[in-house]
Amino acid sequence: MYRVRFVLAGSAVALVAALVASVALSPSYLILQVSSGNAPSQSKSDAPSVALDRAAILETQSLLTALSPIESATSSQTQMIAEALALRPAGISINHITLTSGKPGTMILAGSAKNIAAINDYRKALGNDSNFTSVSVPVGDLAGTQNGQFSITLTGTF
Repeated sequence: MYRVRFVLAGSAVALVAALVASVALSPSYLILQVSSGNAPSQSKSDAPSVALDRAAILETQSLLTALSPIESATSSQTQMIAEALALRPAGISINHITLTSGKPGTMILAGSAKNIAAINDYRKALGNDSNFTSVSVPVGDLAGTQNGQFSITLTGTF
């Protein structure tokens, strides 16, 4: 007998919950129905966004055209950076790289070293590489006045 009352009460609660949910969702349903009925008026308001999209596409295409010489360069800048980083001895960490392409191009490697000898070894290794025409390190960095911080300027064709 209690089981029948429990099922009856549960059914009544479920019906009330369904009624509350349908009342709560009906404004959203009506808004969607009204807005989908006015689809032609939306296409008129989309015209400015289409024009903006076309302008963005044209701008992107012009940027790609302007950047295409960098992509087709014979000595890739990425390869030069990778080569400079591959010559690093133990105890050297590079924190920042600044690259200016051109003839001649410059690359500035800034970082820190555990000791001054590591900076000098790195300078010698970079100087022996034929891709870099000159390698310069400020005297203060080699003297150890920068607390292990250094910068190396490389000149070459990148």
